[in-house]
Amino acid sequence: MEDPPGSCRYEETECSLGTRGHGMKQIKKTSATDLAAVALREEIAAGQWSERLPGARVLATRLGVSPPTVSAALAKLVAEGLLNGGGPRRAFRPATGTESSSAVSTVSIPKRLLILTHEEMSQLVEVSKRLIDNLRDQMTAKGWVVDYQVVDFVHVKRPQRAWDRLIEVDPGTTVIAVYGWPPLAEWAVRHKIRILFLGGNTNGFPVPMVAVKSSCMAEAALTRLTAQGHWRIVIPLCDRTEPFKTDMRETTRAAIEATGHSYVRTYHNPESDYLKTDVTWRILESCFAVNPPTAFVFLDWKELVTAHCFLSKMGLRVPQDISLVLLSDQLEAEWFHPKLTRFRFPVRRLVRTMVRWLEDGDANTDLISLPADLIEGATIGPATQIPAKRAWNG
Repeated sequence: MEDPPGSCRYEETECSLGTRGHGMKQIKKTSATDLAAVALREEIAAGQWSERLPGARVLATRLGVSPPTVSAALAKLVAEGLLNGGGPRRAFRPATGTESSSAVSTVSIPKRLLILTHEEMSQLVEVSKRLIDNLRDQMTAKGWVVDYQVVDFVHVKRPQRAWDRLIEVDPGTTVIAVYGWPPLAEWAVRHKIRILFLGGNTNGFPVPMVAVKSSCMAEAALTRLTAQGHWRIVIPLCDRTEPFKTDMRETTRAAIEATGHSYVRTYHNPESDYLKTDVTWRILESCFAVNPPTAFVFLDWKELVTAHCFLSKMGLRVPQDISLVLLSDQLEAEWFHPKLTRFRFPVRRLVRTMVRWLEDGDANTDLISLPADLIEGATIGPATQIPAKRAWNG
């Protein structure tokens, strides 16, 4: 999930949800027509219209879809025997008689789960993909309809009106947002949508969240590093929320000051609004120009890869000269030599927690924080002073 997420990003909190997925099944996409038909079936079965249905335009407004979509959904219900009528100036009416009752009684209205992400599945980290894959398989086996939709909700500062028509929800839909964001939480609360964040930041809105706190992983990593004499430790905070950065800064500050040294925010926690190769490279250059670090802790695998290229160019060795820790995991990490010290997300426990919430209708709005498992590697060594001549010289 950083915290189901790439980071599951959590509490304020990002969930470092991980890496690249392999062999993941495609989530079946349901058309707007099918969704409208499901909503209409529910209302027919509930006896919403005893005489006739409203016109297509009224129903379209009610369901938040276009009139042509409603017309197509109505045609499906006529074919199923749930409706009679239609045609020029003729209203649709619930079917009557024994045949109608039988048709309505045999219609099974499945529960629907909509998984929202802010970027395409191919761009998500591996742990996010595994979580989505496992959750979808389990809920589908339980008879739920599981859909997947991409809506960019992390690059906005307030709820967007377009979401009212873009996000495909109806009264029977439950939403799980991977790496949720405060504007999405506000929008869901306003529209009374049942939603759970898999990592992210609710900013105080009453939305439940399942997460792995990055600051807890950082604390564990810093404890191991400072025990080896490190204090020139750099943890970049690129493309992160302000609450997340605040939490990480406080965790870093406490660890550095416990060694008897001063915490320098721009050195120990350099940051940028962007997570890009050139940005990471410039951050590394700047840190070595100030005081060559002896350890790096990275939130993102891509940052670690860039850093490793940078260190190789400098002729520095891991862990003899530099120690490395990744607050995430992914399949490619198995190829890292020496074995990379990193954290593995509790995918099964995260999925079990989400399934329990989906089935029980739990209204709990507290953060459910699960611990990540430390994978002890060989990339942490004693702190050493990098000779000046080996420091970055551009």
